[in-house]
Amino acid sequence: MAWEYEGLFDVIPSQDEDLLSGYWKSEATAIRIGNMGYRTRTIKAGTRLEAEVYPIFGRSMERQARTARQNMTKERQAQLNTKRAKRRLVLLVENNFRYWEDYAITLTYAEEPENEQRCQKRGLPELKYIYAIGYDSMHRIHAHCLVTGGIERTELEQIWGKGYANTYSLQSYGKGLQGIANYLYKQNEKAKDNGDRVSYHMWSGSRNLVKPKEHVSDSKISNRKVKQLARYFKSDAKEVMEKIYPGYTLEDGEVRYSDVVDGVYITCVMRRKGSG
Repeated sequence: MAWEYEGLFDVIPSQDEDLLSGYWKSEATAIRIGNMGYRTRTIKAGTRLEAEVYPIFGRSMERQARTARQNMTKERQAQLNTKRAKRRLVLLVENNFRYWEDYAITLTYAEEPENEQRCQKRGLPELKYIYAIGYDSMHRIHAHCLVTGGIERTELEQIWGKGYANTYSLQSYGKGLQGIANYLYKQNEKAKDNGDRVSYHMWSGSRNLVKPKEHVSDSKISNRKVKQLARYFKSDAKEVMEKIYPGYTLEDGEVRYSDVVDGVYITCVMRRKGSG
């Protein structure tokens, strides 16, 4: 499937339409949309909707893309893996937790555990949760968690029983759940950069987490509409995408090109109306 070759689409030209028009004239791979059509991958997670529009490759282009993917540098592959891991965490958080109903909680040990692996295996309540283990400025281990509600904050804090617990309701201010998910991911990145962690997972979650719903369509957006959307994304994206996905409003998006294969790769993040 073409979305597996997302890493090949790493050219993001200026959204200035005059400059973009010149890019289309000068870059052959950007001009040719292709004859095989486009596939739309829609992922719904809570009030969040993500749409990816990418080309369906014919046999010759598939071989070319496969070869280019195999020749991708380790640095580029690592960047792509990190991007996908962050995105997966954001989608899980958005799909499983709700503002004003669920909690974010920081758990700190009164006495340090023997090691971080032991910390990961003990002490978390049997709730729907996602957590990441980090270190404070004094190099002390603590856990940042998201947990489902249905329980009083004081009772939740008492369950910990191994030190200090600070709980607050999830709130929709700032970057909301996406910002919280990025913060959780960052905790482990910081620990890894400092040499505190090498092989542990970036984050962990309960087995009862519900995966986002995904749908694939080969007829949602025509080649003509894709070309129009790609060329005039800055001015047309909101109207076009909100017509395709009624009940949602466009939050963010971008168009990327490849200097290896034909077509464009469009990604959009949308939000259910009235959920802000």
